Amino acid sequence: METPEQGHEIKNPGIQMGSEKVCGFSLIELIIGVAVAGIIAAMTVPMALTSLKDYHLNADAANLANFANVARMKAASQYAPYRLNISTTNGTFTMERLCGDTPSSVDSNCSGGLNPYNPFSTPQIDLGTQYAAQGDAYSSCRPNGISVFPGDITADPANCPALLQIYFNTRGVPVNSNGGPLTNSGAVVYITNPDNLVDAVTFSLGGRVAVWTWNSGTSQWVMR
Repeated sequence: METPEQGHEIKNPGIQMGSEKVCGFSLIELIIGVAVAGIIAAMTVPMALTSLKDYHLNADAANLANFANVARMKAASQYAPYRLNISTTNGTFTMERLCGDTPSSVDSNCSGGLNPYNPFSTPQIDLGTQYAAQGDAYSSCRPNGISVFPGDITADPANCPALLQIYFNTRGVPVNSNGGPLTNSGAVVYITNPDNLVDAVTFSLGGRVAVWTWNSGTSQWVMR
């Protein structure tokens, strides 16, 4: 009879003979991978930041247009004039209810409809103060480099006021502070960002509120 020492080798299935190959990356491969990732980041991060600023600009314009439409609806439904107070200095705007037919016995600044576009003694601000995104700015006149007007607008307002006020009568139509028709075929607010991208919100004589984007490639306004 063969003994284990004289015959076959005894193999233990639980023990693997020989050395096991270890896989991984060399230092050069890691350096190349990091370099490629850095190049990709350098290309995509500025594009992402520009897209984010563009989004903020569009959001500011849409927010102003939405508030204008709310002011129009409130003026018509409450039979009371409203106005938007847009500060180009502070980058803010508010929506304010005006006297309308409120008698002087209720508010000394009102006169029972004789001066419906007067503000109340204590400003009646709806929905608080709204702020433009950081770096964005409002302006009442065309920014530098833009030679044409959006929509039906025909001219910049005199002296480019720092406080631009858009009034809405009880039919929701934009008017001047006396309730008369607007000059220059309407009103407009321009919004710019640090990358010199420009949007505009126009208020037509018929009451339409529209948002526009300036296309610098074609030197034209495009309605959004």
